[in-house]
Amino acid sequence: MTVLSIVSMSGTCVADLPAEPGDTVLALKRSIYEKLPSAPPCWQRLLLGSRLLEDGDLVGNLDLPLEDDGSVVVSLILTMDPRDMLRDHSLAADAASGLNSLGAAVPRYLAKLFETDEGDPVEPATAEETLYGVAMRLQDSHRKKLVLDDLRSALLPYAMRVLESSGLKEVRQARLAVIFSWLGAVAVARQIAWIGLLPRPLEEKWRWRVEQLRRHSDCPRVRVAAKAALCDPGGVSRARITELAALRKSLGRYMATSPAEEAQILKDFRERSVYELRKLETQTSDRHIQYAVSNALK
Repeated sequence: MTVLSIVSMSGTCVADLPAEPGDTVLALKRSIYEKLPSAPPCWQRLLLGSRLLEDGDLVGNLDLPLEDDGSVVVSLILTMDPRDMLRDHSLAADAASGLNSLGAAVPRYLAKLFETDEGDPVEPATAEETLYGVAMRLQDSHRKKLVLDDLRSALLPYAMRVLESSGLKEVRQARLAVIFSWLGAVAVARQIAWIGLLPRPLEEKWRWRVEQLRRHSDCPRVRVAAKAALCDPGGVSRARITELAALRKSLGRYMATSPAEEAQILKDFRERSVYELRKLETQTSDRHIQYAVSNALK
């Protein structure tokens, strides 16, 4: 048995792994992944001196230069590529887990998925296709018990930009619903806020999106918000006041349990709900309606 010292480019020893002659390089990569969750096998490049090791290489067939302590130094280079989430399903799961393990650094690595070669934002339809591809390849992540909360949170701003873009066209696959259902709980508050603050009656460019969420969302709260928006004929009504008041309260609850950056975004939505309530108050001379608005703002 040989001990392989896996060393990163910064000179840090990542792991000391015992290896048998019959072990493959791919098996070593999997062992490294167990020690270093941000390094799925697909992103690892292992060097023995200047030689790049292939996945099928056997340890016993390698010319291993021994250190004084009897170990062998193998250099580890990571080539992170978020596009791996759009490739083979098994590759996508490893890449997603690797990205998620980066925590707060995830957004920096995801940016290239949503930029052109020149660094400009891609068109909404392209971003939608990317998000849909990720969601479809990772849709069984719950069954595999993959914890991807940081990845989902990092993808949420891109999903919201797609949802809010005016030029998006409807497609057969109900892609928006698939995307937001996969994003799960991290996306619920923003969906409800976006739906609740849409001008009434809904314009056609928003109606089909809201209808898609009403039909296909996994979240009952989203479906209820969508139904209320679709049924609203516009104008000042008690139903609209009740809806905005409920939105204001629910956003307050979400804010209390959200990270600081997300809480600030929800706070902005909440302030918009207050603005919409006050605007309704100025659009009617009905004192009962005015009283209802005043009561909703308490």
